[in-house]
Amino acid sequence: MEGASKLSYTRKIQKIGESFFVSLPKSWIERNHLGRGDSVTLVEMQDGSLSLRGEPKRREPREIMLIVEEDEPVRSLRRRLTGAYVDGFDLICLKSKRGFTDEQHDAIRRITEGLFGLEIVELSSHQIMIQCLLTRTIPIEKMIDGIHNTIKSMFGEAILTLERREHMKAKSVIRRTRYVKRLSLMVHRLLRSLIAFPEDINEEIKPIDSVDFLRVVERITEISGAVRRIAESILMWKNDINESIREKLIDLCGRVLRLYDDSIQALMHKDIQLANQVIDEKMELEFTDLLNYLMETEQETLVSASTFPLIHRIIDNLERISIYAVEIAEIAIDRAEETPQRNMSTTIFSSQVDKDIKQ
Repeated sequence: MEGASKLSYTRKIQKIGESFFVSLPKSWIERNHLGRGDSVTLVEMQDGSLSLRGEPKRREPREIMLIVEEDEPVRSLRRRLTGAYVDGFDLICLKSKRGFTDEQHDAIRRITEGLFGLEIVELSSHQIMIQCLLTRTIPIEKMIDGIHNTIKSMFGEAILTLERREHMKAKSVIRRTRYVKRLSLMVHRLLRSLIAFPEDINEEIKPIDSVDFLRVVERITEISGAVRRIAESILMWKNDINESIREKLIDLCGRVLRLYDDSIQALMHKDIQLANQVIDEKMELEFTDLLNYLMETEQETLVSASTFPLIHRIIDNLERISIYAVEIAEIAIDRAEETPQRNMSTTIFSSQVDKDIKQ
């Protein structure tokens, strides 16, 4: 029956005392993550047949306790609290033997507000309980696509700033970087949770998909940072830029933006042809030629000494974005080319996933 839409099993009815029993297929038990003592529901259909389904297990919330020292700096608090969030803990208990300082109280509140789904549910001078209200049923692909569209809009507005010199748009790009980081951390948490608890994964996503998406989220977060640095450089410009360089930069920005967008589209639609096109087009981008031209104009004093490093920084970040786009395209190819290894058992794969993440 392998490859068919439904599986059919034949079992003999057994009798023990006054009760009748039917054994359940081991493969069905394993697929539904059931075991001895778990409950199943039998539903009698109109035609007299029985429908059987396993009752989902209720997972105990994961809790972690963090001891906060009186002199612990805010940056350490931020690192530990964010780490517990990303690692998928549902309850984060912060305790302080001598009591939290006002600075620590304010920092914990700001950190909590900066991470999607976290709420302070208990607050005292010696203990703060934080609960994550996120579920693992949020559609991952839609969230990644939403982050991509935000970055795409930011990139487009950065290009408009180059074209029209509207610096307010560049400031808007910089502000939205924090929003992208919050979303990325939330998706990162959800994906790690799906890997840690494969029994909660629905039919649309597999453990290997979670690893692929983790790699993508890391790269689009880096792209967001590169776009922010481009916007910062534009803001620091004065009006002494050479018009020829500005036009070349605008053209290069547009090509890199299309490259990045195509890489995400290839990922979402499992389009191998488009992914290969991204890889090929990256090779045609002339970053070195533009840098050489920039150096020539500096020697001819067509570009001031203060403007030169800003333009160089923009070109460098454009090249970084193109590299990340190629890496996303390569992930898209891997996802599109389904192999038997992608259908390995959850148990075997999960152990390898944990190893990869730690590395």
